[in-house]
Amino acid sequence: MLIFIIILMFFSASISAAPAPTDITPPQIVSTANSSEQIDKTLSNIAHCGQNEAAQQLALLIMQDADQQRATLLCHPLLAQAAADKAKAMAQAGIVNHYIGGLGANQRLRMLGYNLPAFYSGTIGNQVEAVAGGYSTAEEAWDAFKHSPTHRSHLLAELPFYQQQIHIGVGFYYKWSSPHVEYWAIYIAREAAAEDPEVSCFDIGCILP
Repeated sequence: MLIFIIILMFFSASISAAPAPTDITPPQIVSTANSSEQIDKTLSNIAHCGQNEAAQQLALLIMQDADQQRATLLCHPLLAQAAADKAKAMAQAGIVNHYIGGLGANQRLRMLGYNLPAFYSGTIGNQVEAVAGGYSTAEEAWDAFKHSPTHRSHLLAELPFYQQQIHIGVGFYYKWSSPHVEYWAIYIAREAAAEDPEVSCFDIGCILP
């Protein structure tokens, strides 16, 4: 364990493990947004996607990628806040990890008031977050995410579960004295809907009524 930690600290570029979709099948939510109108709306509200220019640039790369499978992807200020907080927390801790301070990604969103579906798991669960460190530009970070199959499936919605996630927020934090220097966090999620299955989910699984 000590050897692994030492290697992690000195390896400048790192991507943490990607989220896993839940085993509960989400309902199908059909988007009626016109694509050209959606692009204009996204560009006019890009400040809601990230709290600095680097974060906004990465958000645009994700939304405008030719392989993006989501019909709709909107900037959400709560997700941008969660991502900014996470990027800063990683920089201060000097690690790239989903569980800084023992707080999972799903729980981080819920604590900020974002209404995740009940079937998204609890305290340490993650179906919404991707993180990386050691990439100095948004283009470099996006290229690394796209070459990680599990991150790609989440961020580009290559699985039906992820195609339901229509909100995005991105965080970037720079700290020269921290091992990875540049830290990136991406949240893509969706809010609960009336047609969601009535289940109670925990980190060990879901319980049907």
